[in-house]
Amino acid sequence: MNAILGPDGRAAWTCPGQPESVRVFRQLARAVAGDDDQGDTAALCVSELVTNALVHSRSGLPGGAVTVCFEALPGCGGLRIGVRDDGTRVPAAACPGIGLPGAAESGYGLGIVAAVAAAWGVSTDPDGHSVTWCVIPTAGGLR
Repeated sequence: MNAILGPDGRAAWTCPGQPESVRVFRQLARAVAGDDDQGDTAALCVSELVTNALVHSRSGLPGGAVTVCFEALPGCGGLRIGVRDDGTRVPAAACPGIGLPGAAESGYGLGIVAAVAAAWGVSTDPDGHSVTWCVIPTAGGLR
C-alpha cells in the first residue's frame, strides 16, 4: 500500500467501526512510517488504539466509524498518530459484544502503547469524541 502524507505532512482516513478496519489501519501506519522498525511500532500502536476505540466507544456499534490521523513531526523526526472515536459508548449491559478477537482479554493496549511510543495521551472534544494519540520516533524519516 502506498500512503503519502499531504503537503502539510498530514493525512487522515476513516473506516467503518468493524474489526476488519484494524488491519487496514495497520497497513496504512506501516506505509506512512516507512522504516521497518518504526513501521512495525506504528502498526502496533494503531492496532491497539483502534481496537480500544471499537471496544470502548460508539465506534464499535452498528454504523460507527474510526478516524486515524497521521502527522509528520519534522522537528523531532517522529510520527504523531491520532485515533478519533465516535464518542462515549452506552452502558455495557445495553450493547452486546462486537465480536473482536481477544476482547475478553483486555487492559494491556495502552500499556503497550506507553511502552513503545515516545509519548501518548487522550483529549476529548466538546461533542464527546475522544482522540487517543501517540508519537512514534522515526529513525529513517517519513515517506
